[in-house]
Amino acid sequence: MKAVIEIPKGDDRRRHIKYDKTGFVDLGPIKDVIPVNEGVMPVDYGYVPGTMNEKEGDEIDILIISDKKFKVGQEIEVEPIALIMLDNGDDKVIAVDETKKSIKGWSDIPEQLKNLIKNFFGYKNKIIAIEDEEKAKQYVRSNHT
Repeated sequence: MKAVIEIPKGDDRRRHIKYDKTGFVDLGPIKDVIPVNEGVMPVDYGYVPGTMNEKEGDEIDILIISDKKFKVGQEIEVEPIALIMLDNGDDKVIAVDETKKSIKGWSDIPEQLKNLIKNFFGYKNKIIAIEDEEKAKQYVRSNHT
């Protein structure tokens, strides 16, 4: 499955693909919205092209665990391993690239990173469930455009 990077791991700027797909918009510092981790993105963040989260009105969000460094706009191949479901419907697929194939599911993610992901992405909205790999893949399949 393909993913496009909007905010690389370690970045402190909120970026979003323009609706016409001609580039990215800088929406300011992450810490203005999420002060967790000093507003620094804990994982690579992006979207799944060719999908639509109807509740958000945008492509499905994806969190990527990797040892690589990515750039804004870079397209990469990933494998979904989990799905974070939020009370506002802005759900997040969690995926790995080839550098993290040993992580097969949520339970395989190191505890410190799991806590950081939950605190960061659950800061503004309540996490209602963390689903397994199959639910994550089904979520992506059922939301393809």
